[in-house]
Amino acid sequence: AKERREELINFVIDDGSGPAWEVNPGVSKKQQKRKERAEEERADGYPAAEPKAAAKAAPKAGAAKAKAKAAAKPAEEPEEVQERKEELVNYSIDDGSGPAWEVNTGVSKKLQKRKERTVEEKAAFKAAGLRPGAPQQYIPGMAPVGAGAQPGSKASQALAAAEVAAILNKKGPEVEVPAPGSTSTATVKVPEKKIGIVIGPKGSKVQMIQEKTGAKIDTTGEIFTITGPPAAVSQAEAAVLELVEKGYCAMQYEDFSENFVTVHPSCFPDLIGKQGCVIREIKDKLGVEVSIPQVPPGSAPSKKFKVGLAGSATNVEKAKGVINDIATYGHAELTHPGQVHEEMEVDPWCYKYIIGKAGSELKHIQHNWKVRVSIPREHSVCQQVLIVGEREQVDRAKTYVEKVLWNAENQSKGRDRVD
Repeated sequence: AKERREELINFVIDDGSGPAWEVNPGVSKKQQKRKERAEEERADGYPAAEPKAAAKAAPKAGAAKAKAKAAAKPAEEPEEVQERKEELVNYSIDDGSGPAWEVNTGVSKKLQKRKERTVEEKAAFKAAGLRPGAPQQYIPGMAPVGAGAQPGSKASQALAAAEVAAILNKKGPEVEVPAPGSTSTATVKVPEKKIGIVIGPKGSKVQMIQEKTGAKIDTTGEIFTITGPPAAVSQAEAAVLELVEKGYCAMQYEDFSENFVTVHPSCFPDLIGKQGCVIREIKDKLGVEVSIPQVPPGSAPSKKFKVGLAGSATNVEKAKGVINDIATYGHAELTHPGQVHEEMEVDPWCYKYIIGKAGSELKHIQHNWKVRVSIPREHSVCQQVLIVGEREQVDRAKTYVEKVLWNAENQSKGRDRVD
């Protein structure tokens, strides 16, 4: 019994001393409040609510009252009409006073214009006394005439006058028509890779040809069109063809001269220079054109090729001297200012001591004294060992080479350095 009491400690036993319990009447609180309100109104003397039938009759009575009110207030209707008119301000009513409506013919504007043009052409043929579609005689340079109309007749003159008037109307201002035979036209096909050579830097060559000949050159595409007087056109055409074939033309120079220098292909790198610096110096300083030929594959090792020169006679001779110096000694004062060369007579059996094992000695000399050492070959113009560079460095390199050769002749081993 003691254990059971401890278990029931959390429960509360109603001994009747607390508030009374609420009784559930089976009605919601909202309905209960409505009933209470009705009882209070009945107690105050208000009539009870009518049944549903009476409630349905009430709307009818309200409608009658609304009709009576509407009849009693006729002055409010104009305001509504006015409001409606204000709402319809953006609309326009066609009262027949405006222009007539366009009628859809079922034909597009393009087709309509074509029909009108056909009608105009038929009217022009009819006015000229010709039949549309009939075969007509045509003479180049003259207006077409009918089969029955002779050149110079009224019909042909009328048709020609009509065509001229139409052309003038289309073009607008009057066009000056040159006299027959005063102008000529020629076309020259220029390969794509030669277009830049013919046009020149910023169009300088084409502009020069136009200024000296008086002809006009159209450079659109690969077909160049030349127009102007016949003599000017022929001169300009010859100049353009010369530029295409040779890369230069005689018209560029006052005292024009052409010449060449025979050079072995092994000298071409020295003539061109690093990134074309040497050949560019010759062209810019002397104002001549220098053309290096292409070496065909399989050519003989000892064969020489012609390096072309073109320009004024005096500068062409100077350019020949420059090219000969470069081919012989590897430098020229015009292209390599401040450089000198020294020639050393060395027996061929001593070349290996200057070159060294795998070229080590030659690389040491060139790198240490910033000079170029050339060992002669069969096709070389100069058959002696050349040392090219600045004067002081050339002298020191020459002293070192002489020491190497003395050691080789005296069977000295190793490499001695000379300060």
